[in-house]
Amino acid sequence: MKLIRKQIARFYKHLVLLKYYSKKIDFSSKPKKTKIIICFDGNLPHGGLVDRLKGIISLYEISKILDFEFKIFFTHPFELTNFLEPNLVDWIIKEEELKYNVFTSKIVYLINDFTAPLHIFERSKAKTFFVYCNVDYLAGLYPTKNESEIKAIWKNNYSNLFKTSNYLQEKLNVLSSESRIAFHTRFTTLMGDFSDSTKKILSEKEKFDLTQKVIKAINNRTSQYPDKVIYVFSDSDFFLNYVRTNTSYKTLAGVPKHIENNNSDLDYHSKTFLDFYYLAGSELVFLVAIDQMYYSSFSKYAAIIGEGEFKSITN
Repeated sequence: MKLIRKQIARFYKHLVLLKYYSKKIDFSSKPKKTKIIICFDGNLPHGGLVDRLKGIISLYEISKILDFEFKIFFTHPFELTNFLEPNLVDWIIKEEELKYNVFTSKIVYLINDFTAPLHIFERSKAKTFFVYCNVDYLAGLYPTKNESEIKAIWKNNYSNLFKTSNYLQEKLNVLSSESRIAFHTRFTTLMGDFSDSTKKILSEKEKFDLTQKVIKAINNRTSQYPDKVIYVFSDSDFFLNYVRTNTSYKTLAGVPKHIENNNSDLDYHSKTFLDFYYLAGSELVFLVAIDQMYYSSFSKYAAIIGEGEFKSITN
């Protein structure tokens, strides 16, 4: 039954996308080179920043393997170029360039589909692929490579694709460049800060108890680095305020936001990118994910692009 519901849900999402692209039909569109366009247009949920980056890096790697052109159409809830600009690859494509030809175009919906999709692109005769993806497929594309080799590909792809915009770089320049160790926590809805895919909210006592447990776990690790500056990151403003009030650990200013929130204001979303890049600049990054906390990949991928050491604390 669960599988049937999943198949029906995916079929419905395909219909939503077909309706959207039916407004972009152009039979004169005959691209010379096969093209992959990964899309974040708000038609369907895409996930958080790192989920989107996973899809981008994966589809860019597939485009390299198959010698396809690669583009990113990222307009929701903001234009990606406000934060990240093309570096060595010109991935920008404008909405008026999105042409759907029913004979030569294909919509590929891969959200939360964890099977490496290389065969989809290899076997299709389509010339333009409109792809929706939030999964890291590198390990599936290269099953014989070890973790270090996969990380190197991820880091290299990211560096080829992106450089910080002036807007983001100016905000990063204001932050301290001190050597640091970072701890990252993700509570989703547990602390009652915001709505997410998870629904559970803890009682006040449970929030306090979990907070104490997390602080104890951080304290146990920081005791090993008495001379290091410690920063704490979180998706929970409740937890960050506790850290600011009751510990000597540092935090970045601002209230955490989720990229899926339908708000186009850049300052609203800038903290997500500032946290990501500040984590990336840390020499050692810990993810704290104990009890009911979410095992987030946000800090792991920040450490990959920053080439820092990453460790997790799960008990």
